[in-house]
Amino acid sequence: MPELTLPGIRSDSLLGYLKGLGLLAIVSRQDDPQAAGAWSPAGFALHSRHELGSLETFLLERWTPLPVVSPWNGGSGFYPKDNTDGIDAIEAADDPRLARMKTAIAVARSVLRTLGLTAKPDPRDEKPALVRALRAELPDDALEWLDAAVVEVDGELRYPPLLGSGGNDGRYDIANNYAQCVAEAFGLLGTSDRQATLRAALVGAPAALRPKLSLAHLRRDVSPVNSPAGEADALGNPWDLVLAVSGAVVLAPAAARRLAGDGTLVAPFTLRPTAAGYGSAVAGEKGRAELWMPTWSRPARLAEVRAMLREGRVQVGRRDAVTGLDAARAVGELGVARGIRSFQRFAILERAGQSNVSIPAGRIEVRERPAAGALGTLDPWLGRIVRYGAGDVPRGPREAIRALERAVFALAAEGSAAAAERVVAALGDVEAACTRSGVEQVRPLRGASAAPWLDLLDTASAETRLAIAYASLADRRGAAPSTAPAPSTALTLRAALVGQDRAYAPAAGWAPPSEAPIVRRLAAIHERRLRDGAGGFTRGIPARLEDLERFVAGALDERRLAALLRGLLVLDWSAVGWRPDPGPVVVRDPLLAHLLLAFHDPRADDEVRIVPRADWVTRLRAGRVRDVVDAVHLRLRLGELAPIATPADLVASAAAADGERLAAALLARPATATLHAVIGAITTYDEREVPVAP
Repeated sequence: MPELTLPGIRSDSLLGYLKGLGLLAIVSRQDDPQAAGAWSPAGFALHSRHELGSLETFLLERWTPLPVVSPWNGGSGFYPKDNTDGIDAIEAADDPRLARMKTAIAVARSVLRTLGLTAKPDPRDEKPALVRALRAELPDDALEWLDAAVVEVDGELRYPPLLGSGGNDGRYDIANNYAQCVAEAFGLLGTSDRQATLRAALVGAPAALRPKLSLAHLRRDVSPVNSPAGEADALGNPWDLVLAVSGAVVLAPAAARRLAGDGTLVAPFTLRPTAAGYGSAVAGEKGRAELWMPTWSRPARLAEVRAMLREGRVQVGRRDAVTGLDAARAVGELGVARGIRSFQRFAILERAGQSNVSIPAGRIEVRERPAAGALGTLDPWLGRIVRYGAGDVPRGPREAIRALERAVFALAAEGSAAAAERVVAALGDVEAACTRSGVEQVRPLRGASAAPWLDLLDTASAETRLAIAYASLADRRGAAPSTAPAPSTALTLRAALVGQDRAYAPAAGWAPPSEAPIVRRLAAIHERRLRDGAGGFTRGIPARLEDLERFVAGALDERRLAALLRGLLVLDWSAVGWRPDPGPVVVRDPLLAHLLLAFHDPRADDEVRIVPRADWVTRLRAGRVRDVVDAVHLRLRLGELAPIATPADLVASAAAADGERLAAALLARPATATLHAVIGAITTYDEREVPVAP
């Protein structure tokens, strides 16, 4: 079957998408039942017996317009002071192709007379009664528009967001403008070149646009209603609206007979808006909905398309997607109906006074992304915290939650390591902001395994590796020595840097400045634990020696390290079995190497192990590095690890060293194998002498 690609019908605007559906519906129903359509980068591809010329002939000479009337709306052409140009022209015409339109108009007038309605009906009583009467009296083909524009749920009228508030957008009534466009397409109004106007709608060829023809929220950017002079007429192509309305009824939400938990109408591929994923997104902006319009590259007939659209399956795990964020995640989990290759996303937002505009919000490919598993660890907390942030909440948590929402959307759509890092950092910001504000309505994130996040983050980065090493630090479960606090009461990194584990409240007796550099905060935590008798952490993913050396030298991006660490601390590390490559063990900083052995003696308990003194970190933080070097050197010798270097050899290093950095670095846990290699490099042990590596 021949393929006709129509560059004037593209999926990157809501108007263009609906035009493609409308053209397929018109050709399939009235001319070629075997017709099929698909989306391509060049435009809508119509597979039928038509080439361009014969398609134009069919539309100009044989096409019968869909009957569309909306007498439940003011401005619909049925009430005093309404524009009736289109309806009057259709009623006065004798073209048999307009018979369906004339019948629908006549039935609407009859129902209004029966109900005694001479003005816009009251929305509480008159409007529902009118819609029910129309549903009983209108011909079946006219009910397609009614079903697309108005849905009755539990005795109340609800309106699918695609067509505004029951087929109107503010004072703009779609059905009345459609009647005017039909009259224009039939040559009943104006003197425009009908074929040139049609060709412009199909292939984008230049043609004069009709003045005073707005396309409403379907593509308001083509209507210069907001010109500086404030006097410009709206301009539009009548065939654009004719085809778009014919496409809108294909999307009629046949399954939309229920409400979501928040009272909004459930309609296929229609979601609550998420202000993320497109350049003009504005947090807190009023929006009616998001539409995720599926595209497909294999030619599909109208029946196939309708089945896919009416199924409308977009699921996150086992639940239906509710927001744009959910949809982005569902795409990465392949939780969508078969045959859909991508989604064209549109946000319907209030950007034209009190009227709405459909904003193209990007195209998202349907493919499995590794991020899906990691994002799944945040459920159901993520949904709860986003709903909380959408309410009347303090500024700090609100902005942090919105930043998290944007970061999660980007990760779901991109799946990159940089996007994953932004999500992790945003998690820490949210938890810290909620802790500072004392949020009580929701609980902190618990039980979100860190394991899948390790597959996404850039672990080739020293900052990432070191943040992981710190974040995974924990106390061994079980009974603690009688002289030390129980693990449950010892200060944890999460409590110190983020907040308490089970409530958004500052850790008792611990409130370091929130803006303090990460080095100072880690050093303070180390000092506090030693002073409380808790000692160093007993579990954790090992840190590389080279990463610790660079940290002590101030050669890392510490803001990035701090952001990553705070976010990673929110995750659960209890079941993470990841073990990084320790890398080459070359001692470049003998001072740090000596201190590591004293703080993390790797030898078995039955040997003379070194236990660090509680005041060593305090002295390091006070700048008394030489004092600690002398004490460590003595302990190493008493512990049968005779250092090759003497305290005098390390004087220069001690004088130049940053004690706070050393205290922070010593909180991390190097691998046992790394420490044994350090022993061989800087001490004599069992009468072996190994020189310090250059």
